[in-house]
Amino acid sequence: MNRVKILSLLLAFYLLLNFGFSKVDYFGIDAQILDDTFAEIKFTIHKATEFEFRFYGNIRNISSNVDCRVEGELISCSSENTTAINIRIVSDIVAKAGNTYSFNIQLELKEDVRRVTSLVTLPIGMIIKDEKEIFPSGFRTLSNGRNILVYWELENVSKIQPLSFRVKYQSIQTSQEIFNRFYLLIIVLVIVLFFVTLYALKKRRVIVRKIVRVKPEKIVMEVLDEYEKKVYEIVKKEGKIKQNEIVDRTGFSKARVSRVLRSLAEKKLVKVEKRGRTNIVEVLKK
Repeated sequence: MNRVKILSLLLAFYLLLNFGFSKVDYFGIDAQILDDTFAEIKFTIHKATEFEFRFYGNIRNISSNVDCRVEGELISCSSENTTAINIRIVSDIVAKAGNTYSFNIQLELKEDVRRVTSLVTLPIGMIIKDEKEIFPSGFRTLSNGRNILVYWELENVSKIQPLSFRVKYQSIQTSQEIFNRFYLLIIVLVIVLFFVTLYALKKRRVIVRKIVRVKPEKIVMEVLDEYEKKVYEIVKKEGKIKQNEIVDRTGFSKARVSRVLRSLAEKKLVKVEKRGRTNIVEVLKK
């Protein structure tokens, strides 16, 4: 019975040792998005002299404080003199579609990890488009005063668990972009105003031309009353006529004809000259 208890305790102790020492203490990801294409990713592994993981992305540059080998997607690092492994990678894992950007890092761990943190720093002038587009959930959004940061903290991450972090974001309009649009709008308004003014001037010339083409005589005739029109037509037709003949043709009284001729003379349409006992009425040329 005692042997069974001792063996059970030894087995439990063995499993505890394997469970305790098979896990890496900490795996940290610090990603700084550099531009529309590239990101700098720093990995920190604590309490491990050897560590392997797969990085699914194009590695453009890699550096580390320990010896690391890259074989396809697999990164293997080992050291005998340090308990912390630091790896720096530059990769083109940023995708752009119009005004929207997507950062997506995918990893596969070869060992279980007690604690994983991931920090993604967006470029200046970028904002989160939709928090539903951030994966996995359980993140926090932070700010350092200039950049927006997305932070995750995971516990007891299994090596069989895919490790992926995705952030979608978009650019905000800079003051230069706003100025350019405002400047373009001003140019368009100036062009439109120019053509409207040009059209108005052309229209005005047409109106003025039409007015000029109208004879002054026609304009004056519009303001004459029926008596003045009748007398003026007779004088215009004859060119020169005696006043008493106008009385005979119109049937107007002498007094009315005298008043009409006086009005026409004031309007500079006719000229009345005294000839003996009668007056000679002559039309004035316009």
